[in-house]
Amino acid sequence: MYKYRNIADLLKKEIYSGNYKPGSKLPSIQKLSKETGLNSDTIVKAYKELVQEHIAYAVPKSGFYVAKNKLGTGGSIIDMKNVYLPEGINPYKDFQLCIEQAMAIYGQRLFEYGSPKGLTELIQVLPKHLLGLQVFAKAENICITNGSQQALYILSAMQFPQGGTRVLVEQPTYSLMLRILENARIPALGIRRTRDGIDLGQLKKLFQQGDIKFFYMIPRYHNPTGFSYGNTQKREILKLAEQYGVFIVEDDYLADLEVDQKAETLHTLGNKDRIVYIRSFSKTLLPGLRLGMAVLPESLQKHFLDFKSSMDLNTSILTQAALEIFLRSSMYRFHGKRTKEHYKNKMSRLQEYCKEPQGCGTWHIPQTGLYAYLETGRISSQLLERSLLDSKVLVSSTSQSYLNGFEHPEGLRLCVCNAEDQEIEKAVRIIEAKLAEF
Repeated sequence: MYKYRNIADLLKKEIYSGNYKPGSKLPSIQKLSKETGLNSDTIVKAYKELVQEHIAYAVPKSGFYVAKNKLGTGGSIIDMKNVYLPEGINPYKDFQLCIEQAMAIYGQRLFEYGSPKGLTELIQVLPKHLLGLQVFAKAENICITNGSQQALYILSAMQFPQGGTRVLVEQPTYSLMLRILENARIPALGIRRTRDGIDLGQLKKLFQQGDIKFFYMIPRYHNPTGFSYGNTQKREILKLAEQYGVFIVEDDYLADLEVDQKAETLHTLGNKDRIVYIRSFSKTLLPGLRLGMAVLPESLQKHFLDFKSSMDLNTSILTQAALEIFLRSSMYRFHGKRTKEHYKNKMSRLQEYCKEPQGCGTWHIPQTGLYAYLETGRISSQLLERSLLDSKVLVSSTSQSYLNGFEHPEGLRLCVCNAEDQEIEKAVRIIEAKLAEF
């Protein structure tokens, strides 16, 4: 795809998502050029495309503006891309109360320097919280981070006891993890993950090659596909990792949504001296909270904390204290039950709407979670994403979730967070129609 079209698509997404209201001014050519690293001619071509599609209009010597009639009678966007907690399960009012209680309980301490490891009171609460998720961890092994993203960056950049310079990742995988590896210039290897898991023979060969620092995995409700490993394959992966001395980094970002009581974490099943367990409180609690945690083997703790303290002196004490109060109260249990039911129902609706056989494309819809996956076969997912954008349906091509040069199937990720049931059905019908056109 031409670079100017990429910029045009990004602007469309911002407009359709409501970040730029009808009549509001769009970023200047100079600003976009600086932010994207592209020349001004490319930015101008992108704006000309928006003008031709009557999405924007130009004002001489002023700039470009969102067309006022584009979002009025033309219908609203169906957002099946972004993660936002809908009003019905957003606990911000409860969390506001927790912040007020934290202010009263902790007082001045909230605004003093804290330990890079985290607030002691929160750390003491977390083992009991994790126990409810079938994760057995000691307080001394827990470190609080600014979201799971910070933990992933530190682990990617720091040295591991056994050495190793390369990180093994599932393909596809969490796109921000790929950006971390790319920006930190960490060499990476990929192994294909499907609905059935991974090829254990190939995994063995990759482990045998050596020089692997760790294997990054999202065992349940995988981003971007929604796939989950069975316990049998988890044990086989752990057996190989133990045999070849490879660390596992387990990203369990959707533990709160698990509906299978028999599902076990890698941390529970394997050697805890070689497994880092990571989870975030962003996706199912409050996305802007930016709190995560890592359960670290003793051999990694010193290097991890040294690295973290060089990045920031401590994670926000105020939000840690509020989270500690939230987890100790009945608010967490109520929110967890409500959230689990919400996403289970959303996926049930999606399964219902996708029951009809398709001429092309294969749906993969989990029991719960944030994401479902549509494998589009021969159809370019990027072209399909662009075509759906023109019909005001926001989805994500999974192409950005693969390492450069890794051969992969075409597919779309659909997020069920923001769409009402009727919008999900409408989006499915639009996708079906687009698939039939290609």
